[in-house]
Amino acid sequence: MNLDILKTKYLFMPDATRGAVRYLTTKQLEETKTEALVTNTLHLLIHPGPDVIQKLGGIKKMMNWKGIVFTDSGGFQLFSLLHSKKWKGQVHENGATFLSPKEGNTYELTPETSIDIQMKMGSDVLVTLDDCRDAKISKKEASQSVERTVKWAKRCKEHFEKEYGGSEKTGKLLTCVVQGANYLDLRKECAKELVNIGFDGYNFGGYVVDEEGELVVDEMETVIENIPKDTIRYAMGVGKPEDILKASKIGYNLFDTVLVTRNARHGTVYTSEGTLRIKNKDMALDSRPVDPNCKCECCKNYSRAYIHHMFKSKEATALTLLTIHNLTYYQNLIASINSDN
Repeated sequence: MNLDILKTKYLFMPDATRGAVRYLTTKQLEETKTEALVTNTLHLLIHPGPDVIQKLGGIKKMMNWKGIVFTDSGGFQLFSLLHSKKWKGQVHENGATFLSPKEGNTYELTPETSIDIQMKMGSDVLVTLDDCRDAKISKKEASQSVERTVKWAKRCKEHFEKEYGGSEKTGKLLTCVVQGANYLDLRKECAKELVNIGFDGYNFGGYVVDEEGELVVDEMETVIENIPKDTIRYAMGVGKPEDILKASKIGYNLFDTVLVTRNARHGTVYTSEGTLRIKNKDMALDSRPVDPNCKCECCKNYSRAYIHHMFKSKEATALTLLTIHNLTYYQNLIASINSDN
């Protein structure tokens, strides 16, 4: 598989958190024209575990997925989970130690083990472990985050090359995460330090929207201005259709978010005529397709009224059809960006 297209082509990657896009078969996912997806290192570490995945031939064989697989490093999830009431653990200089609330086991995630886990999973594109923190932290804390992120990224690359032979031998790509919270000088510093180490891609890390839900354009531009243009430029967590358009104009070419599938499961649908809420009462007698301009399985075969009925009746098929539609909408959006560029 030629992964060089990831450095030039625009792609939207749905989140297959536990090795699956919820409510879809792999064939249904392929039919949405999805070419790449993102799996979650942290959750797959807990279950079924990287050793099990490796014994079963890797995540792609498990899923019967022929496309590209990204794995995140677990940094963002660690930050989110360790600040929840259910999870216990701590981030330290060597990585993070945490206790799973499900079976009570203790796990340690370091730069080296993060690479090992991703290699056992068999992903095509790996991400270095980063120190992700809240966007509203002090500059001192943000500086500490940058320092640790750079150190961990260097350790990841050294381990990747020493133990596996690096990108040249494995055919896989290694990307890193640019941190710095909302401090432009720290974003610049982090990007430059990571470029000096050298990676196949540079990912915008942390929070991509502010408290008002607006894209943090200044921070994203600062990162783009300080990374090579012939590498992967991944806007992690972007996002809403309008944010993808903004980020692509800034210079990013890869995007992912749980929003597109999560919203489908809650009855919020993206269409060429605007956002549609299938749970609303006015959908009950609407015989039109979800999107008259869409040719996905949902829109070709079923009315808004029927999907509304199934949704209200808690029929899982409604969630499947709306997820198919939302992903198709996003992939059509990405196709239009590629054609314009």
